[in-house]
Amino acid sequence: MLRVAICDDSEFMRNETKKCLLKYGVQKNLDYTVKLFENGETMLQTVNDFDLVFLDYEFEDKGADGLTIAKAVRKENKDIMIIFLSSYPNVVFQSFEVGTFRFLVKPIEEDKFFQAMDDLLKQYETDEVLTVKLDGMNYFIQGKQISYIEGDGKNCIIHFIDKADTLEVHETLSAIEGRLSEKIFFRCHKSFLVNLCYVASYNHTDLFLENEEALMISRQKYKPFTEAYGCFLAEQKGI
Repeated sequence: MLRVAICDDSEFMRNETKKCLLKYGVQKNLDYTVKLFENGETMLQTVNDFDLVFLDYEFEDKGADGLTIAKAVRKENKDIMIIFLSSYPNVVFQSFEVGTFRFLVKPIEEDKFFQAMDDLLKQYETDEVLTVKLDGMNYFIQGKQISYIEGDGKNCIIHFIDKADTLEVHETLSAIEGRLSEKIFFRCHKSFLVNLCYVASYNHTDLFLENEEALMISRQKYKPFTEAYGCFLAEQKGI
């Protein structure tokens, strides 16, 4: 499921963007949720609840401008996709200061909206993204948000970079492992699948993550882990 926020000081534009999203969702069979905001400050209170934000560039007298809000978004979450909406195309280059995914000029043209959404979903496909089903809905989880995945019988517990956050799904660890890149995720123990990006150090019995959590590494997995981790460092970090 794609979680979307539409943040614009114009009620008309909020509804128009929502209509475009609805039409796209119906045509592409996209599961999504959407929430509307008339200013950025309110949206920031729940910013981590969203995967994509359609953000107005000018809020006039209803709060901080879109660029300021986008910078605040980036401090909280570097992974949220931002699509700017503006009547002033000359500000497009400023919008890229905050890692903007797209810039759409008002009034929104449906074909350009659809193209932006197509490109966004393609990026999810090419990035390391885990799709899981929860309560009958599909959820997209970026691999870089996951620190490790823990097997719990027929279920899995997904642990995120913020170690206070977890998500339990009704799938085995092996099923999840088969959908993730072996270059990034390594099965270090029958109960743990670790994201190599967040391994800070290790010994013969434990892996220590950047968030100070520790995972067991089984004796037979130690040598394959050192080989996999060495390849990861060489390819991903240039070491």
